[in-house]
Order: sequence, then structure tokens, then C-alpha cells
Amino acid sequence: MNNDILSWEIFVLVYSNGSIAETAEKLSIDAPTVSKKLKGLEKRLGVTLFDRNQRPFSPMPVASELVHYATELVRTKEKIASVLANRVYDEGQIIRLMVGNSQGKYLPNILKKFRAIHPQTRFNVISPVDLNEFKQRQADVSIVSGLASLPDYVFRSRGKMVFIPVASKKYVEENGKINSPQDLQNHITFGNLYPKRYSFTVNFVLKKKGMVLNVPHDSFIRWSSVEMAKEAVLQGMGIALSLPLFCCIDELEAGRLVPILNGWHRPSQQNYVAVHKDDWKKPLVRTFVEFFALELGAVEKSCELRLQKVIPKPYFEELLS
Repeated sequence: MNNDILSWEIFVLVYSNGSIAETAEKLSIDAPTVSKKLKGLEKRLGVTLFDRNQRPFSPMPVASELVHYATELVRTKEKIASVLANRVYDEGQIIRLMVGNSQGKYLPNILKKFRAIHPQTRFNVISPVDLNEFKQRQADVSIVSGLASLPDYVFRSRGKMVFIPVASKKYVEENGKINSPQDLQNHITFGNLYPKRYSFTVNFVLKKKGMVLNVPHDSFIRWSSVEMAKEAVLQGMGIALSLPLFCCIDELEAGRLVPILNGWHRPSQQNYVAVHKDDWKKPLVRTFVEFFALELGAVEKSCELRLQKVIPKPYFEELLS
């Protein structure tokens, strides 16, 4: 049945624009497929719908008789698709959620709270975040660090991400204090920032009291996971310049990790929950995006309050600047 409706949709578009190529572009299919579908429709109906000797194609009289009914058929298909897209099925609507691999500590409880309100909802959780896959609509909702280039997407703030340069307490005891960017040349730096798949050199941007430094650093291990980088630091293999606060606040409170660099830090950034504008029209998805952004924002704010009790006030204010 879908193929039949597609044939009628092709007929309506060709009737309107007289062009196989333009119709193919609008439907995001190739021109030979459009031509084949149109010929198949004519064969099933036993009539010729267009005079192909003219450019643009000229509708035959029978096409003019049928176009009104074909247009109604296409509109009905679109209405059906809209109803199905916005309906929560008995077996539960699935939301495909793309998150970073450091969200695992907080995500289960957030999703549990949402299901308590919307018990039929189910989630496919995809990690880590891949913006190219997100642009290809392989996920419905994604967290985004900073304002990414996504012109067809709706953004909702999920608070400020604060980054902490840290080392393990034992590492500092054994290797001495690390108070300035100049000290970094004597240490192995771990992080999950990297511009290219095969590049091990990272440019860390550090700031303090309005001063900004670009600090290139090379590591023998480049982690694609914040949690893995943190574990390497906890094991005393090196230091980290930009662990997200929510990822390391427990270890800071417990004293297993300690801040380094005496106020130099990666600038904090505003972060978002993103959803394609077409998915934003779906009531349940829209409700989840608003809920998810608020919950993640609450997590960030809670971590900031906890950090305030761990480090001196001037250092805290510098980190949040």
C-alpha cells in the first residue's frame, strides 16, 4: 500500500511541477525510481497521465480529472503519519536518547522519574554523542556541549558545565604541587578532548582572571570516555585538565582527587538538550526535552553547591566565571 501511495504522491508532484528531476529532489529519491513508479501507476490504471514529449510534462485530460482525488489521498497519508507520530502506543512510545558516556551516574534516576509520570515511555539510550549521527536523525534527542551548528534543531539549556583540572591526592604527594601551566611539561595529561580521530595532540584552552592560554599537550593515551580518563588519573597515571564537575564531584568531596593549577581552568560553557524541529512538534518528545533539560540543570547546580564547600571561595568563583 505504501508503494501505491508513493506513486500517487509522485503523480501529484509531477502534475504540479512537470518535472521528474524536481519531484525526485523533493521526495529525496532518485529520478529513475520516480520515472519507474509513474510508469507503473499508468500501467495499473491503463491510461497515459502525461505527455512526455513536452517540457515540462503536460498533463493529459485524465490526469486533470484524477489530481483532486490523488491530492486528498496524499493529504490523508500525511494526516495518518502525523497521528501516529504523536500517539503514545499501548506498548509504549520509544524515545531514542543520545548522551555522553559520563552521564551514567545520573541518567537512570532521571529516566525513572520521567517514566513515573509517563509510564508507557521507553528509551533507547545511545552513547557517546555523535553529532553526525544525530544530524542523520539516528536519535530523537541529544545532549549538546555548547551551541553546535544545528540550524534545524531546537535547543533547551541544561545549565553550565564547569571543568576542573585535577590530580589524585597521592600523585600530588609523590610529584609535588602543579600550580601553573608551565608545570605541565613535567606531567602526563589525560583528557577526552581531541579534534581528529588519529590525533594525540590536544590544544587545551586555559584561563585565569581574564588571561587565556593555549596549552598544546601530547598524551600516550587518548581517551574517548571521560570516565576512563578519570580512572587513569585516580590510578596515578597522570593528571586531567578538564574533567566535568558532575563527573568528579564525588571524588573531590572524598579527597581522592584534588584541584590543581591554582585557578587556571578550561572555561565553563553553557550546554543544551537538542531536538529536531519536527520531533519538537511531538507532544511527548517535547515534554521529555523540557523535563530532561531541567533535571540535568538541577544536577549541575547541585554539583556547584557541593563544590563550593570543597574549595576556597576565590577559586570557586574563578571556575564558574
